[in-house]
Amino acid sequence: MSEVKRSKSDAREFAQKLKEMVTLMEQRTRTAKIQEYLYRHVASSSILKQLHCLALKLANEHSINAAARLQLPEAELVPTLVDNNYFHFVLASDNILAASVVAKKTYFPMQAWFSLHPLSPAIIEVKALHHFDWLSKGKVPVLEAMEKDQRVRSQFRSGSSVIAASKSENPVVVAAKLQAPSPKYNSLVNHIRNHLPELFPSLNKVVFLDDDIVIQTDLLPVWDIDMDGKVNGAVETCRGEDKFVMSKKFKSYLNFSKPRNFDP
Repeated sequence: MSEVKRSKSDAREFAQKLKEMVTLMEQRTRTAKIQEYLYRHVASSSILKQLHCLALKLANEHSINAAARLQLPEAELVPTLVDNNYFHFVLASDNILAASVVAKKTYFPMQAWFSLHPLSPAIIEVKALHHFDWLSKGKVPVLEAMEKDQRVRSQFRSGSSVIAASKSENPVVVAAKLQAPSPKYNSLVNHIRNHLPELFPSLNKVVFLDDDIVIQTDLLPVWDIDMDGKVNGAVETCRGEDKFVMSKKFKSYLNFSKPRNFDP
């Protein structure tokens, strides 16, 4: 107001200038937020060149080195895969060394890695999705849902830079669109945890591990947990204030409101 009195300018003109200043600051704030989300997206989806090259080298090793194509596990150990006297851990992932690789197929590199680097006395079996008969027989609800979802995700495949260039959308919406094409959300590998009984019908109990966890203690006590008759016992992870960290609760993905009708 003191500036208005000194310059003797019109109050309406001053209000217009003030509005323009506020608009400019809002635009700068919005741009800064979108840049933050874009950098977050790039950092979370990028991998080191060395790790990408590892997958390519292992795939090449699989094709030229017979030792990298050994049966896993050895024939005499195959019965242990359905023996309930053993502890069975399931790790569903397309990652190598906990790094998501650009190569579309990672079965051969994984086969090569564990063939050349056995983890005795652990018994390792590497399977691709097409090795599970259940996924190739009849209609699988999760596959049908993912096929329907393809059309939604296709809207966001114009590239992260194009998405971030939007001048009208809320930054939170932009951040969601940046995450939408991520394999984390549309890979079948991340949904088979809901179908462990169908994938491993001969086993009474398995421990499913996410591929981004670090084991720091012996997991044997997990097998002695009294589940009180429940089929599933899960641990919530990624709890925090960051609203862009995806919640890892089954209720975030599945509707348990009508258990009798529930069919994933």
